[in-house]
Amino acid sequence: MIFSKFLKKKWQHKNSTVRVEAINSSLSIDEPEQREIIEALAANDDNENVRRAALIKLNSYQSWLTHSQENNMVKVKQYAGKKVCAILTDQDTIKLSEQDKLTYIKNTNDYSFFETWLKTAEEANLIITLFEKIANKTQANDLSNKLTLKPQVLVNLFSLKQNAEVQNYIISKVDDLDTLEKLKKKSQQLEVTQRLTDKIAKLHYAIEQPIVLCKKINLVLAKLQALKDQYDYKEYLDKRESLNTEWQALIAELSAFDTAENNDFIDKHQTITVQLDKLFATKAEQHVQDEIARELSDAKQKSRIHFDKTLAIIDQTLTTSIFENDDIEEQQYQTLFDKLTSEIIASVLTKEEQNSFIAKICQQQQKLQQLPEIAQSVSDATHLISKVSQLAMPTTVAEMNERQTVYQDWLGEWTNAEKNSAGALPDSIKNAANEIQRNWRQAVKPLQQAQKQEFSVTQKKLHDVKRLIASGKYNAAFGVFKKAKQLFNALSEQQQNRIQKDYDSLSEKIADLADWEHYIATPRKQQLLADIKTIVETPLDNPNEQAEKVKQYRKTWNSLGHADDDEEQKLNTEFNQLCETAFTPCRLFFAEQEKLRAQHLLTRQGFMEQATLLANKLPSTTEDIDQNIVVDFKALEVELNQVVKQWQSAGQVDRAIYQEINQQFNNVLQPVKSAIKVYHDENKEIKQQLIGTAKQLLEQDDVFKAVNQVKTLQTQWRNTGYSGAKVENKLWQTFRKINDDIFTKRDQQSAIEKSASTAKTAELELALQTLEAQFSTINQLQELQDFEQALQVLYHEVTQQKPKMVKLEKQIIAKEKSLAKKIVDCKQANEKQQWRYLFTALEQGVASEAGFTEQGEYQHLNTFWQKKLKELTNKEQLANRAEATLELEILSGIPSPSELQQSRMAVQVNLMQTQMSSGAPIDLEDKFSQWLMLGKFDQQDIAYLNRVKPIFQ
Repeated sequence: MIFSKFLKKKWQHKNSTVRVEAINSSLSIDEPEQREIIEALAANDDNENVRRAALIKLNSYQSWLTHSQENNMVKVKQYAGKKVCAILTDQDTIKLSEQDKLTYIKNTNDYSFFETWLKTAEEANLIITLFEKIANKTQANDLSNKLTLKPQVLVNLFSLKQNAEVQNYIISKVDDLDTLEKLKKKSQQLEVTQRLTDKIAKLHYAIEQPIVLCKKINLVLAKLQALKDQYDYKEYLDKRESLNTEWQALIAELSAFDTAENNDFIDKHQTITVQLDKLFATKAEQHVQDEIARELSDAKQKSRIHFDKTLAIIDQTLTTSIFENDDIEEQQYQTLFDKLTSEIIASVLTKEEQNSFIAKICQQQQKLQQLPEIAQSVSDATHLISKVSQLAMPTTVAEMNERQTVYQDWLGEWTNAEKNSAGALPDSIKNAANEIQRNWRQAVKPLQQAQKQEFSVTQKKLHDVKRLIASGKYNAAFGVFKKAKQLFNALSEQQQNRIQKDYDSLSEKIADLADWEHYIATPRKQQLLADIKTIVETPLDNPNEQAEKVKQYRKTWNSLGHADDDEEQKLNTEFNQLCETAFTPCRLFFAEQEKLRAQHLLTRQGFMEQATLLANKLPSTTEDIDQNIVVDFKALEVELNQVVKQWQSAGQVDRAIYQEINQQFNNVLQPVKSAIKVYHDENKEIKQQLIGTAKQLLEQDDVFKAVNQVKTLQTQWRNTGYSGAKVENKLWQTFRKINDDIFTKRDQQSAIEKSASTAKTAELELALQTLEAQFSTINQLQELQDFEQALQVLYHEVTQQKPKMVKLEKQIIAKEKSLAKKIVDCKQANEKQQWRYLFTALEQGVASEAGFTEQGEYQHLNTFWQKKLKELTNKEQLANRAEATLELEILSGIPSPSELQQSRMAVQVNLMQTQMSSGAPIDLEDKFSQWLMLGKFDQQDIAYLNRVKPIFQ
């Protein structure tokens, strides 16, 4: 259990900070196994920071997307989702293709994000796909289907997105002429306007199709009629077939006409067809003859194919029978040949073709007569295949040289057997032979290349022997020639023949040199004695160079070979004495070096004492630890580095002593190093925590708050001690990069907000201008109300923006006030017009006695008054409207006739009592409705109507 604790990887550490560090520094996404570990940590680790670190390490769109959908930690899932949104909206370093974005839209239903994305999207395909996804939330996003969208929705999109492709998409969705006309008024691009014009023209064309269809039918009939003048019958048939095809296509569209017109067209076509048949009867007969000739040609071709196939089957069957040694019924084959000959003679083939096929039959008959010879050749071929199959493929050059002759003999025998078989060898045998030849070529190809290389090496060795002999290096020449001889013997006979002359010449020279070896070595050894005497008499200044020179002379002496027998012993003795004398100064030098090593040992022992004093500065007892003795690790590390540096430059000592004293030195300093390492590790952990906190701040949405907090982290970093040479710079670079990213993010956010605000302001101002232009000439109430509603929607969107768009808000408010007044005026004008229509309908209805609903003004009345006039028409009982007329005059405040003043006062008193008892105000329009519906309205009521009209006009 103890060892397993130490054997765990850093990414398995129970401390999440250590796992984060392992992800950042130890694990690599380039190694498949380590990448799997990172992916597992991202999906399964119980710490949010570890998962985030793993995702940041992976840093791929697919990883962000997967964890935004499947990660079981809500915050990590949300974090990944924000990252995906940033990537999709091009606010991240990871860039996606348009196809990847379209795939995301297709596979997800985040409509809130889609609406936000649509406002900033610029690519036409994205705008279209996003719009269809939002507009059809319950329908699968299949772009191949023509979606049913509300015209007003399409019109709004057309106005907001001044993109030719988007507007062309909208045009493709609209087939209504009125909507297309509205789009054309709003179009600002020449190309889009042209397409709208074209589509409107096409729709008009569809309306005019019957006229066009009639012209097409008449044109086809005229072309059929014109075929009477056609001379070439084949061309006549082609044109008539083409016109008949056109006619059949037009017949399917005859439903646009009535039955009489249909019959008329069909009769005309029938008449022309009969005339053409009579006119071209003779040429039709000739055409039949031509067709017969063509059929004869086809029959000949079929006969050729049949006879070729039959002869091939006979040949294959005969070959198989020969190979398998089956009994061959010659009479049966002869009967088959006779029958086939009869078929050939009776066929439609020409005489030359018949003779050709009969000649092939004769060849088969001859093969039948040569069966013993052919059978023997097949047997020989089979035996050859079996024989060569036992020949193993060469694996070495020697084996190749040995077996090449056997293979060549077999190849010649195989060629003769194949020739004698008269083509009767089965495919299996021929394929086997081809396979053997192919395998042999493949096997010997690398061996031949190797042999060629060995030949080149042999040539080079022989050339080296020549060069060494020419330069007088005879001992070396002996060794090289020995190697060249081995290579030469390994060559093939053909290759040996190519260099035999050079080899023989060098062999003779080497033999001669062997005789001259003693003669050559004696003077050279004497010269070498003279050379070494020189450094004995005048030693070199550098003892190391002197020693090296002696070694070199010894090596040269050993390479010179044997001198004359009577001189060899004497020369060797003298050379050994001179070498010993020449090496004497070197021994003195090395003795001095030994003294220096002893001094260096004393120096190192002094450094050992310094190391011991340094180690004693650490708290070593429990009492020291309890007293909380503070150690200045920074100064301690400086002293440690100084001692180690001095130790390393203290000079050489004996190897055995150095190993022992160096181990002691390291053992003394080990507690110091361990304490400093613990100090570094603690600082490293603190800094890693600061890095983790900084990473969290980097992911915060409020980047300005994150900037203030990261400044505090910078202060904490400065107050934290050193973390060690290996990690300090890496930690600082990581921390600094995160800081830079946060400040960059702040700058980007500021720029984005400013840019977005500017763009949004321009967009909304353009939307206001578009609305103003769209509704600049309207006067109808419904259009004014639509304009008011559009302004309210725009105002709501403007008020949601940050920072506030005060100027634009004021413009919209001013426009709404002006529009509200215009709507009120329009409503009042409409109400007055309604009253005029009503009074006119009443007056004309009484005057004409035709009924109120029969009057032209009746159609212009709203539903309420139309219903009232229908009810009034059904009234049969007359009513006295005198008192009710006075009530209307009193309520409206207009005077009554002077003779009715007394009655007016009485009615006024009754009205006051009624109002006091009910407590509710009296509606003047409702009162008029009651007045109107009192009873049948006839001529006597016109006077009352004239008194009432001024109240409502």
